[in-house]
Amino acid sequence: MQKNSRQQLQDVCNQLQNSRNNLTQALNTVEKQQNRQQLQNTLNEVDRALQTANTSLNNFQG
Repeated sequence: MQKNSRQQLQDVCNQLQNSRNNLTQALNTVEKQQNRQQLQNTLNEVDRALQTANTSLNNFQG
């Protein structure tokens, strides 16, 4: 059975949360400062995307 748009959006939120968790784990093990900054920048962007996706899910009509 094909998922509806709300279910698809929930999947996106779940995937973004998993990405956030993985990036956080990577930050805990990274050694080089340059790599740490790259990971932190990526984590910041994923956090923003997750916040936006969660807001969309909470405001979803129908």
